[in-house]
Amino acid sequence: MAKDGKTWPKPGDRLTHASRKTGETYEAVVLQADEQAGTLTVRVGSETFSSLSAAAASLTGKSTNGWIYWGLKKQQPKRQ
Repeated sequence: MAKDGKTWPKPGDRLTHASRKTGETYEAVVLQADEQAGTLTVRVGSETFSSLSAAAASLTGKSTNGWIYWGLKKQQPKRQ
């Protein structure tokens, strides 16, 4: 795991997200990942996205932290 708490995927990895709200399971396939450049490309269904967050937002309909959504970074508890 990287120092920022993110686990970088590799090309060919399949990331899944099980929605608690709808009960559906979504899958993203990593097409390209370059940790040094900070870029990656994923495919969800027939659509290609330039970030995990863009892929997650297309499924949720709202701004979403893709690293957390796809399970590559743990969500930090909210400070009170």
